Amino acid sequence: MRKVAIYLGGLVLLLSLFWLSLDIGIVQLHQSVFGLIGKHTVDATTVWQVRFPRALGAVIIGAGLGVAGAVAQGIFRNPLAEPTLIGLSSGATLGTIALIASGASFYGTRTNIASAVLAAALTALLVQWLAPNKGFGFLLTGIAISAILTSVAGLLISMSPKPGIQSITFWDFGSLTLLNNATVGMIAPYIEIGIIISFLVSRKLDIYSLGESSAHYMGVNPKRLRLYAIIGLAFLIGASVSAVGSIAFIGLLVPHIVRLLIGPAHRRMLSLSALVGAIVLLLADLLARTLFEPNEIPLGLLTSLLGAPALIVLLKVRRASWVQHD
Repeated sequence: MRKVAIYLGGLVLLLSLFWLSLDIGIVQLHQSVFGLIGKHTVDATTVWQVRFPRALGAVIIGAGLGVAGAVAQGIFRNPLAEPTLIGLSSGATLGTIALIASGASFYGTRTNIASAVLAAALTALLVQWLAPNKGFGFLLTGIAISAILTSVAGLLISMSPKPGIQSITFWDFGSLTLLNNATVGMIAPYIEIGIIISFLVSRKLDIYSLGESSAHYMGVNPKRLRLYAIIGLAFLIGASVSAVGSIAFIGLLVPHIVRLLIGPAHRRMLSLSALVGAIVLLLADLLARTLFEPNEIPLGLLTSLLGAPALIVLLKVRRASWVQHD
């Protein structure tokens, strides 16, 4: 009953935030959002062409980041594993920027999204290949690879004359400002595929959490599981980063919140991580664009400012259970 109440409460909160995201902004609406359905006024254009794709994108991308964080922590068996820390976001960013800088594509195209997905997958495979051991070896290797790829991406941005490359702030801190209905429609299938793959491996992640040797004896192939999980992560992170840049802390924080609410079983944890991730990103975006109107705070900067203190609190609460088991 408690879990049902958590899900229902989360859905109500998500719908409320979604409605607020359509209703609130620099442009004041002269009638209700529901009264603008089917209209072609300035207010209707503001809601359905500007605010709606931004809110819907926040829900889809937030859900993907929440699921990605849960999968990353499960497959690396590390409570601090997160797509930004282990290099996937940096790889996806570099894949996107490299394609734009070469002139082969531009922001918001399917080619650009596919490039980010491929680059994220290659980065994850590189981290796994270079890591000296499991657990924190993966994490430290990921941090090093992430720093290198971020530096290369920064160099490409600074040297490229292409107008399609956004500022370094956009790629490092993320923003939903460039989202439109077409872009959301293109990234949604990739994130959906990533979520489906994540759910397909969720039960095996429970077994894998016991250790590689135990998982092997219980019929789970660790290498194959890691490969499938990495493919799922690549779809989730690559599509998200190609559209909104790198947004930190959601993938790290959300799974820990969910474990406190419903426990560590991955099947249930992934579904609630998707819901909580959507809520957190939608709320963060709403705050980013309304706190200091008409100025907008970079979204990733706000998630870091909110997420870092929350993570410190979680470290205090859960430090006794954060013991590495190989």
